[in-house]
Amino acid sequence: MPRQKTPAATEMAHLVRTATRRFGLELKLPDPLPERGPAFEELKALYQGWAAVQWVEEHGELVTNVDSQEGTRVRAGNSLDRRLWRERILYVTPLGSYYRLPSRVWQWVLRAGVAARHFPAVVAPEAAPTPAEAAPQPYLITLANKPSVLIDRATRGPDGWNDSTLQYHEVFEDGLILNYFEESSGKDALRQQLMTLDPRTSDVWRLLTAKALEHEQDDLFTPITIKPGELAKALGLKPHPNGSVRPKDLLRCTQSLFHLERLWLSLPDAGPDDDEGSRQRVLAVMARGRSRKIEGQSVPSSWTIVLGNWAKYFPRSFAPIFRGLVELPANSATNLWTKQIGTELSYWLRETADVTSAVRLIPVRTLLVRASVMQDVFDLREHKNQNRAVERFEATLDLLGTLGLHERWSYEARSSAAMDAVAGRPEFFDTWLGSLVELQIPEPFLRSIAELARAEQPQK
Repeated sequence: MPRQKTPAATEMAHLVRTATRRFGLELKLPDPLPERGPAFEELKALYQGWAAVQWVEEHGELVTNVDSQEGTRVRAGNSLDRRLWRERILYVTPLGSYYRLPSRVWQWVLRAGVAARHFPAVVAPEAAPTPAEAAPQPYLITLANKPSVLIDRATRGPDGWNDSTLQYHEVFEDGLILNYFEESSGKDALRQQLMTLDPRTSDVWRLLTAKALEHEQDDLFTPITIKPGELAKALGLKPHPNGSVRPKDLLRCTQSLFHLERLWLSLPDAGPDDDEGSRQRVLAVMARGRSRKIEGQSVPSSWTIVLGNWAKYFPRSFAPIFRGLVELPANSATNLWTKQIGTELSYWLRETADVTSAVRLIPVRTLLVRASVMQDVFDLREHKNQNRAVERFEATLDLLGTLGLHERWSYEARSSAAMDAVAGRPEFFDTWLGSLVELQIPEPFLRSIAELARAEQPQK
């Protein structure tokens, strides 16, 4: 009997239920029972594991004189297991006892018992389950000082850029200006490139700063090497069926890197014609790997980059950004709002790290302005679709809860009452813009922010 015949799902479920009840274990099987697919394979593995225990109990010989501490579970693969296995003795975890096996044992028994963690791995090492990898931290630690946040907002798309000067600035970031510039390109060509900015470029910016901070937050100027394929995976872009990164995604990530390379930051003391000193590259490209052509465009295999000197001049500030926000596709208006509002919520929470309460209030208008979606709201209102703006905002907050940014949200009680009082009337829209959103922030997220705030050191 080289292989065990797979019985019907009902027969497998009966054995699993009987065995788990015998040992006082709680197990809930799916109803109805699966007949195929991953759930069926899980049921099959459970069945085979318990069938292996049953086989050993029926065909093996109970051994009672093994020198071991009573009640101590013998760990798979240790020296005692190896010594005992030479005598064909193994410890059966559910039975809490040692058994000597007959001279002939079906391989499926050993493999299934080890795979289910009922037997020590030494009896079938190839079947031992690999240790589960530690779950990655749900956040990326990114740079969150004023210039970095400005770059994040500017790279979400062409909106907000001056079409004539190819500059981006915000009234609440006094004195900081971004320039889109490349020495070898004229303004018309740069303008065409600027129009291709999309939210994935801001995702790439956050990933780059996160990578720069991976090893040492006190040194932002260690060159880092990044591959477009590495970026594509970090962005959660769907791979090709063969597991490789799709060429279009390599091209997209490369275009984002070229966008970032064209950005120059003008510091507050820069004069109108000052091309030296106070104007700094956002990032400097130290080297590129060997290139290949994709759709007629050159795609370097790697980029070695370092942040520009501007990062020396501003107080250090770091924020945790949920990986789920970076990986969320920018393929719908709601997803776009979710990415941008979620990122701005993270920046806002970092700015208010001294507030200890887990319940936070923030105006709707503030969130929309900071997230660079207020123009979308005005466009919807202009086309008599203001209700869609409200629905999209509320769907965004719902999705942010799914991603883990908050545990619940609602309109603050007085704001909710004010909106109810003008429901269906023209003044509802302005009342909604002026309302407050109440958010219950998860304690682990707040602790992460507080730890970052404590770790920040003034620039020396």
